[in-house]
Amino acid sequence: MFSASCNAFSKLSFSIITSKNVCPTGIDIRNGTQLECINCTACIDVCDDMMEKVDLPKGLIRYASEDDIEKEEKFKFTPRLKGYCAVLGILIAVLIGMLFLRNDVEANILRLPGQLYEHKAGNMISNVYTFKLVNKTVDDIENITFKLLSHKGTIKLVSHGTFKVEGQGLAEGTLFVEVNASALKGDKDRIEIGIYSGDTLIETTTTAFLGPRSYK
Repeated sequence: MFSASCNAFSKLSFSIITSKNVCPTGIDIRNGTQLECINCTACIDVCDDMMEKVDLPKGLIRYASEDDIEKEEKFKFTPRLKGYCAVLGILIAVLIGMLFLRNDVEANILRLPGQLYEHKAGNMISNVYTFKLVNKTVDDIENITFKLLSHKGTIKLVSHGTFKVEGQGLAEGTLFVEVNASALKGDKDRIEIGIYSGDTLIETTTTAFLGPRSYK
């Protein structure tokens, strides 16, 4: 009986020493919880493997609560855990919804800092903007153009008429927006701009448009 117990004890010691050898930080788990532990669980895997080879129960090294060790209580799905699972499920559902509902293109059009409006022929008011287009897909987006949706006017791109945004790429540039002064309601209007790929509307965005102040 004593011999069998000694044999089992030596097997357990060998398993623990083997676990120590595989630890990337060289921790001896017989000294208890240590700050150097990186929770890689390599000791758990090798210990279970060695215990299985020497015909002893697995789980000598494991994650367990104090009640599990002292009172041998089995895991319980408590109301708190149910609440955590419910919150986690809601967050996952929101994340999946955002992934499915997100646009393929992100557009930012902002007025050039420090620039005022400019009078053009035909009572037109012009503002200059910078734009950034981010393609969130892996496919190229061809023949991109801008159109003014909220007001009657024109949009002119600097240096090119149409362009493309490569897959997972970024396009930047400058454009001018011209609106007839009679269509403006005040000295600062919100205008809506549509981004098109050919004849297909792929994104819309709004920005501020400055005009002459009315004293009516």
